[in-house]
Amino acid sequence: MEDFRKETIYFIVVDRFFDGDPDNNLGKCDEQFDPTRTNWQMYWGGDLDGIVEKLDYIRGMGASAIWITPVFQQVSEVVIEKGVRRAPYHGYWAKDFKRIDEHLVNRHEDIRVFERNDGMFDRLISELHARGGKLVLDIVCNHSSPHLPGGRGVLYDDGVKLASYDEDNGSWYHRMGDVKNWSDLQEVQNGDLCDLSDFNEESLAYRNYIKGAIKKWLSKGVDGLRVDTVKHMPLWFWQEFVSDMRCHQPDVFMFGEWFLGGVYDPDSLTFMRCSGMSMLDFSLRQAIEDALARDVYRGFAQVGDIFQRDGLLRRATELVTFVDNHDLPRFLSIRNDAARFRMANLLIMTARGIPCIFYGSEQLLHNDTNGGNDPYNRPMMEKWDTDSPLYRELRILADLRRRNVAVQKGGTFLHVVSPDLFVFSRRYQGSSIVVAMNKGAPAAIQVADLPLPAGPHKCLLSGRTVDVKNGLADLKLECNDVLVLENTVPTPSSRAVCEFQLNGITTRYGEEVFLVGDCPELGGWDYEHPIRMEYVNSNTWCVDVPYEATCGREFAYKFFLRTPSGIQREMAMPRIRVAPKEGCARFRDDWSTHFPD
Repeated sequence: MEDFRKETIYFIVVDRFFDGDPDNNLGKCDEQFDPTRTNWQMYWGGDLDGIVEKLDYIRGMGASAIWITPVFQQVSEVVIEKGVRRAPYHGYWAKDFKRIDEHLVNRHEDIRVFERNDGMFDRLISELHARGGKLVLDIVCNHSSPHLPGGRGVLYDDGVKLASYDEDNGSWYHRMGDVKNWSDLQEVQNGDLCDLSDFNEESLAYRNYIKGAIKKWLSKGVDGLRVDTVKHMPLWFWQEFVSDMRCHQPDVFMFGEWFLGGVYDPDSLTFMRCSGMSMLDFSLRQAIEDALARDVYRGFAQVGDIFQRDGLLRRATELVTFVDNHDLPRFLSIRNDAARFRMANLLIMTARGIPCIFYGSEQLLHNDTNGGNDPYNRPMMEKWDTDSPLYRELRILADLRRRNVAVQKGGTFLHVVSPDLFVFSRRYQGSSIVVAMNKGAPAAIQVADLPLPAGPHKCLLSGRTVDVKNGLADLKLECNDVLVLENTVPTPSSRAVCEFQLNGITTRYGEEVFLVGDCPELGGWDYEHPIRMEYVNSNTWCVDVPYEATCGREFAYKFFLRTPSGIQREMAMPRIRVAPKEGCARFRDDWSTHFPD
């Protein structure tokens, strides 16, 4: 099973990236396209062919996964909303989830994407996979389209009309009108978002349609799903949806967009714990903006608070982190400061979670009209400079992420946290990194307990050397400085690896969690020679175990806590799993405190 935590994601608004085929720009409605690229509500010409043409540029930056806005067939009329004419260039007004939009492909026959294996979408998948990359498809399950001249919410199944908001014989839609009370979660989940026709997830016909459609896209070779507007549908739907997707494609990576959710939002925390998918980390993004763009008085201390709350989650290392996206003003529109923007992006590249770089960030792309708010946060890509400083540094840290398991899975250990200074380390099974940042006046600090072996260590970004002795180092940091040190321990080769993660146990300083089982790899129930797990955060312990003798066979195991006063065992029967014949398996467990019935 592939682990997405080693990936670096590059997020593309397809229409605003690169026009690879001008012949598809008009689509079915000439009025939807603006060749001057001055009307920000219309199509500007970007397509899938344009992404294929720029794959080497993207991979050269180190990005190993591409997230693209939805490619489903969109409504083909101009929508007039509050006197403003709009086109669905963004991809979030689908009318047929089993066809691809005509603006994105080279040939008309490619629209029926599941009727052929040599279309433009197939080419994108093939070319990306050939370069070792992965494709994340943006999907929308919550709604279809807004009011149109010919109706509302019209929905098709590969060209065959199924329903519309005005002809809803099968109860495909909710009919509550627009959301008015955004603090009422039930209203948020049943009302219309921005006049978009809200699907009724209670309808079995709808659920079968949407799940069947997304499975077809996965079968095409899609590796991951970014799921739009998860806040607007109930948890039970997402549990069913995720279960069905995983049965269809067990290693698919999924993350949801709970707008402005995170560790300070209890409902979004419940979603993260119980939905089976990960989530975009809006809390960290806001803390980074406050610290580096707005200079809020607490500065880096606010960022540190986010990491200290990782124990509220079960999979904090799987959060998708970001500085910019298509729903909020870009950092550079808030503060046009390349040094601070660099620091923000280098932070998410080394912090826990899976970093996502918004298209053009590496070229400092931004438009400040109306404060950079939507749609001005979605300018056309302008430059492709592979010598751009941020482009080169993103590649360096993307390579670090792929080779150093501490960056993928390790916990976050805070060494120095002040409004201007931030020093943290991450460690996992011998590998480690140390990151130091300073946004204030030049500073010289001594830092202890660094998880680096004694000797000189060269900064990956600047090349300057730091000497470490007994975990102690003197760091000299200039204004807006970033220092990244690493110690990468090669992973032992083996036929298979099982990753065990344990949640739901509270430990004190000096206590450790161990793993023991009936197979040779887990000590054969020998409590004197167990597997020591790695502390990740207050709610997570984890360890990777190489497997040889037990590959392809069942094995049993339990966890135990070793304290200064003795051993505390789980109050449960051993768990039974099957080790993979080869590759990697990930097991997620909760500490058991009671005997089973």
